[in-house]
Amino acid sequence: MHVAALLVAGDAKLDDDGAIYASRIPTTSFEVDQIPLEVTIPLILVVHAEAGRDYDPQLFIVCKGPDGKRQGSFESSWQWPDEEDKPSKYRCFTHPFPFTISAEGEYTIGVYYDSYGIAELATPIPLSIKLVGSP
Repeated sequence: MHVAALLVAGDAKLDDDGAIYASRIPTTSFEVDQIPLEVTIPLILVVHAEAGRDYDPQLFIVCKGPDGKRQGSFESSWQWPDEEDKPSKYRCFTHPFPFTISAEGEYTIGVYYDSYGIAELATPIPLSIKLVGSP
């Protein structure tokens, strides 16, 4: 299995036919007015695999803070049959992804084989968090 795309969006939805409708792609940063803060952001994940493989995949999306510590994770698993007469298969997901903002700085969100964020399936993407003036 391979990751074709992992993106943070402003908004993302999957229709009944499997098409993704999203806005503000890619979202590369957020400004927050308090820390610590529990947030949920829209993620888009697109994976593909050769036919004859990965019938029951399991992966984990993990967010790490500026200090490298895990701030949130999400497990994704599904049954993935081959598509008739096609040499490969694709799957698209939109996940509301919750995590904790514990400090300003650059967070990473990645796809891993484990919930601890050790064994990477794909290179993590950066997400910058900035604290703005509090009221």
